[in-house]
Amino acid sequence: MDDRWITDWEPSERFPVYTRANAGEILPNPVSPLGWDLIWEEGVSKGWADGAHRQGVFTPDESNPDQPDYIACFGGYLYLNASMIRINGERTPGLSAEAMDAAFLGNHPDVPPYIAQEGDQRPELTEKIEEVQAWVMSLEELPEELAEDREKILSIRSQRPDLSTASDAELVARARSLKPLVREFFEPYQVYGTMSATGPTVLGALCGEIDPALPGRLISGLGGIDSAPPSIDMWQLSRQVNASEDLIAAFDAGVSGLMERLSNSESGIAFLNDFLSFLAEHGARGPYEWDAASETWEVKPESALAAIDAMRHADESLSPTNRHAAAVADREAAEQEVREIFAGNDEALATLDLGMRTARVFIAGRERTKLTSMLTNHEIRLPMYELGRRMTERGVLSTPRDIFLLRDAELDSFIDDPEQMADLIQRRSEGFAALSTLQDPFIVDGVVPPLSDWGERGIPSQPADAGEELAGVPGSPGIVTGKARVITDPSDPQGLEPGEILVAPITDPSWTPLFIPAAGVVVEVGAPLSHSVIVSREFGIPCVTGVFEAVSKIPNGAIISVNGVTGTVTIAELPE
Repeated sequence: MDDRWITDWEPSERFPVYTRANAGEILPNPVSPLGWDLIWEEGVSKGWADGAHRQGVFTPDESNPDQPDYIACFGGYLYLNASMIRINGERTPGLSAEAMDAAFLGNHPDVPPYIAQEGDQRPELTEKIEEVQAWVMSLEELPEELAEDREKILSIRSQRPDLSTASDAELVARARSLKPLVREFFEPYQVYGTMSATGPTVLGALCGEIDPALPGRLISGLGGIDSAPPSIDMWQLSRQVNASEDLIAAFDAGVSGLMERLSNSESGIAFLNDFLSFLAEHGARGPYEWDAASETWEVKPESALAAIDAMRHADESLSPTNRHAAAVADREAAEQEVREIFAGNDEALATLDLGMRTARVFIAGRERTKLTSMLTNHEIRLPMYELGRRMTERGVLSTPRDIFLLRDAELDSFIDDPEQMADLIQRRSEGFAALSTLQDPFIVDGVVPPLSDWGERGIPSQPADAGEELAGVPGSPGIVTGKARVITDPSDPQGLEPGEILVAPITDPSWTPLFIPAAGVVVEVGAPLSHSVIVSREFGIPCVTGVFEAVSKIPNGAIISVNGVTGTVTIAELPE
């Protein structure tokens, strides 16, 4: 294997420390070459810079304008710039580099100590930073600009041409024409994503020591979370299945070939029509959706059908509506508890109102801006998959997804003479597959180790023993005990039964429907404001994230206790 991958960047000399922390949740696997070019190289990286400049923490002259230093690609993997995260803490009143390390990097042994450099402190930026903080704390509703962004991409989606009749060149042109929107829409996502920690931080400081469960309870069941509607719509489809013997029989035969079987009955055709409407609305979501090569629900409908199949076995008490209502009731009860504790303390009560308001606005804003970005990514994705489908039919590609092994600059030559690039694509496929077998370094400090030194991913850890406690990060509050169901692929739930505890390596919106029948959620990779935590809080599901190697340490079928307040998972009984 070569010591560099084709999409790799050079590390910054001024900001040399990079990390996979948080990046592993966004893109746990290497990003496809074409996905990096069409979405990340210019769009996300420059939108990230725009957001940092809007917040006033950095100025444009501090970073490489062509490849902004806030992120990087090493070995095909996404990295975040830990040096800049630390400096963000140094420049923001009330924060520090150490505080940012604690929030983002934890106690990982590879993290180098922070060493201050000239220019880390920029007092002249403080006024702008404080202005942004004041804006955050004054905002009572999401601004109209976020709705305008959403309408803009929805309009583009509604005017999507018939891709099946477009020429190869028109497909490429369609994808490229949308690249500027990636940057435009990522800027607010970066701002709202960063600022979404404000409310939970305020509430944690106010009442976390009184009861560590209170801060999480105060931001549960907030409503307005754009990741929730797909689960609600899937639930309705699952109820539709349960109301028809023909549909039940079709689903009982398995997800493979299900769409063909559904077309054989009147009720099946009606379901298919409703399911296609679901895909038209929510098809942009799916596993690893930040990569244009992602097989989202519209690209691979079977993964959405698998989630509906898991949902249909749950009774009405587990419906998203009922679970959300219970979460709202618990939030209101927690708020009443805190108000009674601080009765007569006007300053504390004002802090409570501030924390809850900023949490409600910015957590919803984070999800709103993310979905707008996902809709944009999907409009770039679809014409490339159509091109890949055609080339697969011609025998040039092995699968439609192989189109994403090309670089953007190679697409024109490819459509002119596809066969002459077949050998290149095959070699690249082998190289790309090999990247996933490498253990990506958690920290890169100034020098990227050659790929030949990365080594292979380690063998799974030994399963935990009965009585062993695994440490993670508190997510959604609550304590639950139940049978662990270890699942590594959301399109193959492997018999997840209602009331079992979902144990997963990572979760994104493609996993969310599996939360509904689950009693609790345990995730290997994640942070306090990760997708799994936000959705779990919305539906009142106890969740612990950041449990290292949970998938290999927790035996499938074990009885485990999940404590979403302390962030611990205890192995109560091993499976027989």
